[in-house]
Amino acid sequence: MKLKKIINVLIIFIITLSSVSCEDFFTDDNSDPNAPFDVPISAALPAIQLTIVDSKGGLYSNFSNMFIQQVEGVERQWESFNKYDIQPVRTNSPWQQMYENVFVELKVVNQKASDDGLNHYLGIAKTIEAYALMMTSDVFGDIPYTDAGLGDENSNPAYDDQATVIYPAIRTLLTDALELFDAVPGAISPGSDDVLYGGDIDAWKLAAHGILARYYLHLGDNTNALAQAKLAFGSRADNMGYNYPGAGNDGGWFGFNDVRQGDIEFHPTMRAIMTGLNDTDRLAVLDQTFDASHPYLVADMREDLITYRELQFIIAETSTDAAEQHAAYINGIEASFVEVGLGTTESATYIAQAAVDPGVGNLTMNHIMIQKYIGLFVQPEAFSDWRRTGIPSLTPVVGSDVPRRWFYPENEYLFNSNAPARDDQLLFQRVDWDN
Repeated sequence: MKLKKIINVLIIFIITLSSVSCEDFFTDDNSDPNAPFDVPISAALPAIQLTIVDSKGGLYSNFSNMFIQQVEGVERQWESFNKYDIQPVRTNSPWQQMYENVFVELKVVNQKASDDGLNHYLGIAKTIEAYALMMTSDVFGDIPYTDAGLGDENSNPAYDDQATVIYPAIRTLLTDALELFDAVPGAISPGSDDVLYGGDIDAWKLAAHGILARYYLHLGDNTNALAQAKLAFGSRADNMGYNYPGAGNDGGWFGFNDVRQGDIEFHPTMRAIMTGLNDTDRLAVLDQTFDASHPYLVADMREDLITYRELQFIIAETSTDAAEQHAAYINGIEASFVEVGLGTTESATYIAQAAVDPGVGNLTMNHIMIQKYIGLFVQPEAFSDWRRTGIPSLTPVVGSDVPRRWFYPENEYLFNSNAPARDDQLLFQRVDWDN
């Protein structure tokens, strides 16, 4: 056990040294940034997984949850970002992280696992590729995929349509992964090099179903979203995520708050919603100064990619069985209280209010989505929920519209001849599924 912990810490240390902060940009060198490195699967897999975790808890959360008014930019450049003054150069870093350190490297992992018959490694690789593909496309829309990661063979990859190429690819990756998880593992099996589940293939199956539930929900297919959610997590213990060890290898929000104290704070919109529901216990945890002493955004924070509480809220939203819907709704709220360190006493007091729990058969979409909005605090998926449902109702900080996506990176405009034309209003336009 001690050896396993040491290995994991060394991996994290290496990744930390090679990563960039949300304010940094990659420098030029003589290497081809689009060409994959030839490294063993056991070394490539944790690096890819941690890049996804770092990205999701970094700008993907900072920007997306700021747009939906869970958090507020109040100082320095974040005050401007909060007013939607975000230039394309600001998305260079998250784009490069996903393409250079995830999609490019997954090509090597997929090829090696396929060539060597390592079915469980290949299943994990396809699952995290599907997750990363959805995560990237959900904020950018159409993105390079089929031509991406070919290095000098194609330095100007075409952009694939989200509706006809990207989202179908996500479904295929996940259905293929589920078949691979049921196959023999091959000569070697994932273990401690899998920093998300430690090689637990049963857990990966649950996660694949959970990601499929999110996928179908985005497309408005409630029947399949419900079916997949019910095949996924049975408790918070199944959550797909990573526990940062702290002590310098810190969660994204802690790292940001530690060095950018005062730039981002809890948003008055979320405070008003929670205050109106007498959500005092969770407010006492979340509505604190965003610095290194924040009680939830801690150094050893667990960064989950998909959670039991999210899936319970999906069941509540999509089920037509009143009892099933109500039970899932309560489960989601209770898990949300546990998430921030509270217990059944606090959640029971909160749920006892008629404004929170109107009883079986009386739940509305507003009940469900408001509780999900609160329960997914600083989770980028809440941005997708708001775009799908319009709940909660938000007043733009400036102008007449709230952003619905991100700008493409400045580097794409400059160096990819196939990049879409610049559009100053792109932030306010919808991705394909946002209808």
